[in-house]
Amino acid sequence: MKKYSTLFNFVAAAVCFTGSIAQASTLMPDQPKDVQYCTASGVSQDEWIESINIDGVVKKSGQPGELNHRNGYSDFSNQVIELTSGYITLTPGYRLNRYPEHWRIWLDLNQNGVFEDDEMLLDDLSGEGEVKGKLAIPQVTEPLLTRMRVSMTYEGASESACGDVGYGETEDYTVLLGGSAEADIPNVCSQEAPYTGRTLTNGKAVCMPDSAPNYLSIGNSDKYQSIAISTGHGSGNLSLYAKNGGWPKTDGSDPSSTKSGNGECVIIKTPSSYWTYITVTGAKSAASVVVDLGATSCRGSTDTPDPTGNNGYQYDSVNILVYRFEFTDAPFKWDTLEQDLQKVNEYYKEQSYGRFNVTYDLSQPVIRINESKSKYDNDFHAWRNLYESKIRQTGVDPSNPGAANIIMMTAPQVGNFNSSAGPPLMSIYHHTPGVVAHEMGHAMGLRHAKAVEAGPGKVIGTGDIDKESLNYGNVYSMMGMGAHTLEEYNLMYKSYFGWLTDSEVPLINSSGVYRIYAFDYGTRSGTNAPGYIGLKLKSGNGAYTYWVEYRTTHYRYKNTKNGVLLNLQGYMENEKDPDFWKHTSHLLDMTPGSLTPGKDSPWALIDQTDSELVIGKTYTDHWGGFRITPIAKGGVEDSAQAWIDVKVEML
Repeated sequence: MKKYSTLFNFVAAAVCFTGSIAQASTLMPDQPKDVQYCTASGVSQDEWIESINIDGVVKKSGQPGELNHRNGYSDFSNQVIELTSGYITLTPGYRLNRYPEHWRIWLDLNQNGVFEDDEMLLDDLSGEGEVKGKLAIPQVTEPLLTRMRVSMTYEGASESACGDVGYGETEDYTVLLGGSAEADIPNVCSQEAPYTGRTLTNGKAVCMPDSAPNYLSIGNSDKYQSIAISTGHGSGNLSLYAKNGGWPKTDGSDPSSTKSGNGECVIIKTPSSYWTYITVTGAKSAASVVVDLGATSCRGSTDTPDPTGNNGYQYDSVNILVYRFEFTDAPFKWDTLEQDLQKVNEYYKEQSYGRFNVTYDLSQPVIRINESKSKYDNDFHAWRNLYESKIRQTGVDPSNPGAANIIMMTAPQVGNFNSSAGPPLMSIYHHTPGVVAHEMGHAMGLRHAKAVEAGPGKVIGTGDIDKESLNYGNVYSMMGMGAHTLEEYNLMYKSYFGWLTDSEVPLINSSGVYRIYAFDYGTRSGTNAPGYIGLKLKSGNGAYTYWVEYRTTHYRYKNTKNGVLLNLQGYMENEKDPDFWKHTSHLLDMTPGSLTPGKDSPWALIDQTDSELVIGKTYTDHWGGFRITPIAKGGVEDSAQAWIDVKVEML
């Protein structure tokens, strides 16, 4: 019998099903219509299949009770995945504690409705968290469209693909084997203005407006056996939804395609109504869409998303869509909301040196939940599902609110849930400008600014991320411990937004003495510094980048005026969510072990409060690329003219 902790493990990022139909760019074969598959069931209230990733196609199926989840079984067979190499990542979800889970996957290769022993493509891959493996995909002589069953069980691997699996969950999908490329989508945005109409013409690609959502339709659908809808080109990460006879739902229950990037495909079979309706959501720019009546395959995508993840924020602005909630026993109270949002706007103007703009939309009235707040105080998932559904009813998809938009849900604090965020939504329960500014960083794709704790006398250790990476470890930075006092973003994270130029923070390749100015006195007029505001240095092995900054303002730690801070990029990174930046900053402590948590302070991060490389001290690159020594400071203290000279010796 399982024993559960009373602690609630909070999940920060919003989770929803985003099933995607593969870019099936060959003639789409039919599945036998008379095949009936055996039933499966289980107990999935405490553990479930959170997501699967096959060849880069991610399906986040979420918690029990959402969408098709019922009694340990979820049917997503209306979604198609194209199998190519068969590399797979499987992620469990838990209500409370983590448990070892066992995974098996079958494929009905002969399409007889039975998952036979020799049709098992993955055999008992197990672990408590995310696991990775490779499917034993067979060779096929012609395209094959058939059923795939994924089983996750707690008490050992399931003996059969059918029946009660006990604790765990079973999910069904449709997969395509043997696809091949054909016609391309024209890049019409390079030649035409964005399409302002609503009705598409068969076979004619149009350029979609960058704003989203987009609502389109195609007539004469019932005269054809199938419809292929294809998107591609441009940049961003759009999602495609379609339905014959009515507007599609954007929760994954209607045909959809939500792969990373703009290359999406939806196939509608045997349409019975004259009109087919299309909804496109998500942040995008210069993307094309085309509908081919009678086609059984999508056009080949020209979109090539970076498989390693998010490479940087794409826009020079962000718009906050604000949704306020209250309960029968807890009214919404944030009298200074608009003033605080304006403070956030000013903060980002200064942080970006005038290169970024924040706007906000308060047009939505307060949404009243006609229930007591106490109903949700101990049920985060029910509360999240409720407020996301209320947002969706306003016509905005919480997972894809459109280009350069993020969502702010704010309410009286439910339970003891913290304010949190994951692209593109933030949940704000603590009503201060600093909390909003910090969570906005997450909603736009940044993780926390972390630090390395390698032990006494060691600036860098073995690279064991579980032991050495300190969450919130950059005690100086907005994305670390600096939220409440609106501290400066570190330079590395400013680069994510494109707020820096190479002439302001150059990459140093030769020995010399370099003067850098305080970067934390910028305004909307610019950096206000007469020279460099930072340096970049590559590690000796070429794999990592050091960011050297001169930060002189902090409400508590004043010794930054006497040295430089180094943040390391590329070290101890394992970002798997493509919505987040693939890089995480790690602050290096230049006096490791000087302060001890529990002895010098009860605070776990006390040792990071003297991380400066002070004047006269030298740091040698762990991988032997250079030595760096601050040697003097001057200029006008407490201004953008304050400077520090740094000696760099290339090794």
